[in-house]
Amino acid sequence: MFDSAFPIGSFNYSSAVEEAYARGINVIEFIKAVYKNVIIRGDLVMAKLAFTNPEQADKILYASKVTKELREMSVNMGRSIVYLNLCEEKFFEKVKKGESPGTYPVVMARLCKCLKIDEKDCLEGIAYSELSQMVFSAIRLGAIDFIQGQKLMLELSYEEENEFAPFNPLQDVLSKLHENREPKVFMS
Repeated sequence: MFDSAFPIGSFNYSSAVEEAYARGINVIEFIKAVYKNVIIRGDLVMAKLAFTNPEQADKILYASKVTKELREMSVNMGRSIVYLNLCEEKFFEKVKKGESPGTYPVVMARLCKCLKIDEKDCLEGIAYSELSQMVFSAIRLGAIDFIQGQKLMLELSYEEENEFAPFNPLQDVLSKLHENREPKVFMS
């Protein structure tokens, strides 16, 4: 479920890594910052809340995605999971009806709950999934090589965080700039 081969289109998105690379920003440091400041302090905190209150978590997380590209990335991946019909879940029905956006971390948390996957294992899986998405994007762009990517993924690990405080204005700016870039490899 957390692998890039899971058929939800995650290979289409770079989380602004493409724009960072195009602008000459240190991609490894950029990925570290997004991982710590957006994934750990944002996506995973809301994924944890989604185990008990998915509608609230989804609404908050969607609102925290400042740019159109970042919102679309999260929702497209989340909705792709919902439409795989892997389990019956009330929240998934709300997403299908358009009553909730269906952000990726929230949907993935609900899928884990439905499949009886331990919460900590689920959060670690989401962290890995989002980190690997950025790392594999950087590798495909030629910004880093496979060995650098593996070292980066080993260096960064899941951290428990309870306060929702996602903040990475550089990612937001780069994502906004990327919206108008042509040609581009990734959708975000």
